[in-house]
Amino acid sequence: MDHRPCPFCCDESSSIFGTRGDIWLRCRTCRSVFRDITADKFGRLHDEAFQDADFLDAVVATHGLEPARAVWDGLSLPGRSLLEIGPGSGHLLAAAHEAGRAVAAVEHSQANRKFIQDIWGIGPLYPDLAAIPQDVSFDAVVAINVLEHVYDIAGFLRSIAKVITPGGVLFVSTSNAVSLEARLLGSAWAMCKTPDHVSFPSPAGMVRAAQVSNMQVERLWSTEVPFELPVSVLVAARDWKRARCCSRSTATDGYSGKINAEKSGMPAKRWLARFYSCGKFIDPTSRLLGAWGRAANVKACLRPVSQPPASLQEDGLDS
Repeated sequence: MDHRPCPFCCDESSSIFGTRGDIWLRCRTCRSVFRDITADKFGRLHDEAFQDADFLDAVVATHGLEPARAVWDGLSLPGRSLLEIGPGSGHLLAAAHEAGRAVAAVEHSQANRKFIQDIWGIGPLYPDLAAIPQDVSFDAVVAINVLEHVYDIAGFLRSIAKVITPGGVLFVSTSNAVSLEARLLGSAWAMCKTPDHVSFPSPAGMVRAAQVSNMQVERLWSTEVPFELPVSVLVAARDWKRARCCSRSTATDGYSGKINAEKSGMPAKRWLARFYSCGKFIDPTSRLLGAWGRAANVKACLRPVSQPPASLQEDGLDS
């Protein structure tokens, strides 16, 4: 049986990572994790995702309607213009705009584009990268929690490289395929349950994807919020319990149960946001995992190059 090749290093040798809806694979070469589905099936899942207001309601309930100033200040991105890929609710985009940047966004969801336009008054907002005019470019591009929604990683990065000004930078943050939580939980990992999640890089996979996309890794590192590992384990246990309960319920009960679960989850999300902001002072685990390259997220600063460099190093992170 033919499996999907690794979207990061293009190797066709993989092992089973787990099963959750579909088969998930781990690349034997770069250790990235990806979902074994066809491009057509992914296209259908992606078109259906985030087209209602549920995601926006959850974000606003957790973060309110204040721009994400602290996140923006922490990025320290160069230049005067910014393109954000997948801004979601637009909180970061609003902070950049408030700081004086000329901003634009690529947002697949029509509901999200309408929210950003109505609440923040920000534009232009493009439905995809292909809609950006050929004469438009940006000093910095941000893609946070986006790569996991991308099927063709190399094609995606090449498209971004075309809209970055000379000397500009792409900042990427996504889930880490070799994080401790991914290794412990397998496909019970919460990242595997989002309907259109399909690609999670390892640090090595991120480097290889940059190489094949004619981009250079300027910096590569791994981070997570405090206590993210135990919280992820608790979420996996909760999902397992809910799955057992749903299997004993009727279809109608399952639907009403989903709504009640979403409503009851709002206070928990607000509590977690406060907990994470305080936890950084008392949790050494997240810093340790980051130093080992095993934290929940992998982040990278990439720059387009005219010719791929002969070799790239990963800031001391192994695969």
